[in-house]
Amino acid sequence: MREELRHIDLIDKHLTGRLDDDEKREVERLLAEDEEFVKELEVFKQIYRGIEWNEDVKLRGKLDLLYAEYKDSEEQKPKGLYRKLIIYSGAAAACIILGTLFYFFRSTGDAPFIEDIPNVVGVDSVQTKPEDSLILKKNNTQITNTEELPEDQWNSNPQDETQFAFSDGKSVPAESIRMVKQPSPLSYTFKDQELVLYGDSGISGLQLQMGKDQKGNYYVKYGDKLFRLAPSTSIIQLAEVQEGYSFGEVQKESVQVKVMPLMENSQPYSGFTVSVTENASMDKSYFFLEQDEQKHLVIDANMDIDAITVIVVSKSNGNSYYLIHKNELYPLNIDATQTTSLEEIDYTKNNETRMFMDRPSFSASVYHIIF
Repeated sequence: MREELRHIDLIDKHLTGRLDDDEKREVERLLAEDEEFVKELEVFKQIYRGIEWNEDVKLRGKLDLLYAEYKDSEEQKPKGLYRKLIIYSGAAAACIILGTLFYFFRSTGDAPFIEDIPNVVGVDSVQTKPEDSLILKKNNTQITNTEELPEDQWNSNPQDETQFAFSDGKSVPAESIRMVKQPSPLSYTFKDQELVLYGDSGISGLQLQMGKDQKGNYYVKYGDKLFRLAPSTSIIQLAEVQEGYSFGEVQKESVQVKVMPLMENSQPYSGFTVSVTENASMDKSYFFLEQDEQKHLVIDANMDIDAITVIVVSKSNGNSYYLIHKNELYPLNIDATQTTSLEEIDYTKNNETRMFMDRPSFSASVYHIIF
């Protein structure tokens, strides 16, 4: 019993980021040596997150998931599930845990190993009152933590759902959730011999050639196309020149060229919202869930919320999703509904990720152009 209580304290501190150095070493030892501790920790992670975040996830689905995971990994009675009752002190949290316990025993047919069994019914529908009450209802039998909600005030939607009016995270500002289309039209600014290009972050100096005609007009050749450059401090789209031309000798001048990274061509994106847990565990992870018919990204990591950007790269063959935190880049899987590790990748991993890099400007020689 003493060892179990010790594990309770370690798991709670581990998941809320409050371990001291000695406790961190003990948790690392248990994770390496105690398989049961590892399995229980994973179950507790999901219970914590379920309580804090799953406002629109069906309760029965959550209980089924927890039961299936424990059934696969543990044939004996899951004593670890009882530990959470000691840690949590909120009425809503207790109801969720009790629902988990009794759904498990109802599914297995085993009796709980406690003497006094409360009159708990199956969880078929869960509703919340405005004052954050939690009501479990089935066959005219109810358990409430405040006064009973009148029958006519129940939501007519027959779907089982869990609703909580509390959470433990901060929302990432909407302007930090961005989308960029690839490929994008090329655009630019041009002033004082400095050309700034937007739209294709993969442009290199070898792909560009600068030109200037007898009238003093500037041009840039990219690939097999020639574009005229009008002086502008506002971003405007490149206009292709259709006339025939040829390049002559190099002139005694140059243009400084800056190719902007992919982020600079992005627009706000409203396809999902993002939150970051305040008391994150040591492991960096994430998952997506549905909230009010919209996806919601939950980031469980100790990150500076003001240094986070989530970007969607929209392509004809499907979208890519990335999390950027300071100088760190993490790919995201939009279908990850379970806890998934955040794995940092190098910006030079492939052509797409290289487009996030902020590259230095370069000097391009100017050639005489003849039409």
